[in-house]
Amino acid sequence: MRDQMRTCAIIGFGRFGRLLARILREEFPVLVYDRRPDPAAARELDVELVSLEAACAADALFFAVPISEFESAIREARAHLGPGRLILDTCSVKVHPIEVMRRELPPWVEALGTHPLFGPDSARDGLQGLRIVFCPVRVSATTLQFWRAFWQRRGVQVIEMSPDEHDRRAAYSQGITHFVGRVLGELPLESGEITTRGFEAIRGVIEQTTHDTWQLFHDLQHYNPYTPQMREDLIRAFVTVMLKLYPDDPTLKALARAQRTRRGAEKKAHAESQERSRRAPKETSEAPTER
Repeated sequence: MRDQMRTCAIIGFGRFGRLLARILREEFPVLVYDRRPDPAAARELDVELVSLEAACAADALFFAVPISEFESAIREARAHLGPGRLILDTCSVKVHPIEVMRRELPPWVEALGTHPLFGPDSARDGLQGLRIVFCPVRVSATTLQFWRAFWQRRGVQVIEMSPDEHDRRAAYSQGITHFVGRVLGELPLESGEITTRGFEAIRGVIEQTTHDTWQLFHDLQHYNPYTPQMREDLIRAFVTVMLKLYPDDPTLKALARAQRTRRGAEKKAHAESQERSRRAPKETSEAPTER
């Protein structure tokens, strides 16, 4: 398998693309394509800037583009993809990019969804102990094991799960962290002589989340199907705590009633949807397995 995986390409040379280049170049020649190329950064990292067509000739292509640009990047590249190529996304959500790969990629290429649970900041001191999620789309067991071993050699734990499970969990971990960090970032919070360790931990969350681009935050909140519910739950929790402090406040009571009504309507709609699915005739499929 190592003989067959001779070159890697990175589509998108932003902060994460550059981190990926540092990692991949330990074992592979690395080609890079970016719509706004940075020759100085490429020279510094000892990678080769190439055209999109040349990048698509690599054995493995890592798409390190913003979530909202992933579909257009795949569509732009697909005409140049020959048999045997492997496409890997690195998006922080998984349902959306995997739906795109299933729909847009030709059947003669392999596809593997990944979410590295680290970035340039958290990987500053190395990869040991960090984690990456694999969501196989259309990939052979041999290819899957090759890339699992690649990350494990660097001390990275590989976690395999479905795209839906990933997004559900990520909404209430990464999604809520970024949302709370951005909200708190709107407040004038400053360190001082009487600040506690807990406060400094909060400051750390603010600094970490606001260091990322607004586009990443926007895409995390808009492309994960579970983040709307996460935000509703967060607001509900805020109102609950405020009501414990001010149980007679009429505005808070009205908000709580509105939330209960909305929650009830959502549960009813969900139950009706499940009942329709249960009653719908079962379709048989002869499609080959994607694993």
